[in-house]
Amino acid sequence: MSAGTDYQPRADAACAAAEVKNGPATSLMAPTAGIYIHVPFCRAKCLYCDFYSLAGRDDAMDRFINCVAKEIQQTPEWVRSWQFDTLYIGGGTPSLLTPNHLESIMTTLQQVLGTSRIVEFTMEANPGEAPEEKLRAFRDLGVDRLSLGFQSFDAGLLKFLGRLHDPRDCNRTFEAASRAGFDNINADILFNVPGQTLRRWQSDLAALVELGPEHISAYSLTVGKGTPLHGMVAAGQINMPSEEVDAAMYAWTREYLPGRGYDAYEISNYARNGRACRHNLHYWRGEPYLGFGPAAHGFDGARRWWNVRGLDEYLERIEGGNSPVAGGEDLDPVQLRNEKLALGLRLSGGVSVTADLGYESAADFTSRYEVQLERWADHLVLSGEQISLTEQGTLLADTIAADLFLEGRKPTPHRKRRPPAAPAGG
Repeated sequence: MSAGTDYQPRADAACAAAEVKNGPATSLMAPTAGIYIHVPFCRAKCLYCDFYSLAGRDDAMDRFINCVAKEIQQTPEWVRSWQFDTLYIGGGTPSLLTPNHLESIMTTLQQVLGTSRIVEFTMEANPGEAPEEKLRAFRDLGVDRLSLGFQSFDAGLLKFLGRLHDPRDCNRTFEAASRAGFDNINADILFNVPGQTLRRWQSDLAALVELGPEHISAYSLTVGKGTPLHGMVAAGQINMPSEEVDAAMYAWTREYLPGRGYDAYEISNYARNGRACRHNLHYWRGEPYLGFGPAAHGFDGARRWWNVRGLDEYLERIEGGNSPVAGGEDLDPVQLRNEKLALGLRLSGGVSVTADLGYESAADFTSRYEVQLERWADHLVLSGEQISLTEQGTLLADTIAADLFLEGRKPTPHRKRRPPAAPAGG
């Protein structure tokens, strides 16, 4: 498919002919769906970040907001009837927007897609870059969940990662958010950072738990291709921690946070008081979502598409009356099933071998995967029709899922937060 083609969402291939006349089948309309808006602006590019973002372009914010509104207005008519229940604004650093910018986006969303069913509205922010007055204005505009990029409480590690804040900013911004009316706050935090010991990681977790956010996203630092960190590791300038240290930090996290009231509902995500991230659950459950902004992705249950990655090209396309979509793919039944398996196994409840994976019964599934189930007997649990990972199995989630894949096209790797996931901090 050529760049710039309007690669529109649709129902599964069997319903394609009917859609042309009548829109999608009602089966696709039933699931709830999410909306993601990517704001690429940031103050500085971090050493490890491989999400699309750029610094020094605040001059383009007004144009960007206008273009996002125009892109939202391009949404096909039948998609507008999806049951949107989550909105996530990620980046970049979305909190760099002004309240007027956010109000403009919300007005357009209300007019085009409707926001009355939104039950979770998340915005990302960085410590030290979100003053209380602005946070209060965002809260008044409907943002009810804040995701803060703490990453660490260690000044040395923050400096190494290229973060602009210090540990005191984490506490100050959290307290400001609480005063502004936020009672559902996520904090992103990293382990497996060069120079980080298990003891330092334990200290970071203890400091975070003492603050008491409702949700914690604890990720192992990965070396993304094209990042400055990747170049430094490849050149031998930096050594990543060993696999044993990484595993020890992960194991401690999985023991420590549940012991402090945080449910480990996903491999890297922990929530208390039922505050799991509903938006990211759309990704992990293979449910539909729309994405707006440069590098954003969308998915309708059978088709995935993505926007151009560059801000300038995105603005030029929209302002020229063209679609920002750069490409897309139709997912065949094998790939859809494999993706649902790989993502669903990340959840503590796992996946249903009948409702999610399409087998006639649990017995049908076990007869087809007898060898694999024997191989991973200590890592998988099949209870009724649900298959899930044991605690030991979470360490090998990707390997185990790959062993259970049907032959055919392999799943597209998913990011941690947003489409194609990845699913923004949590």
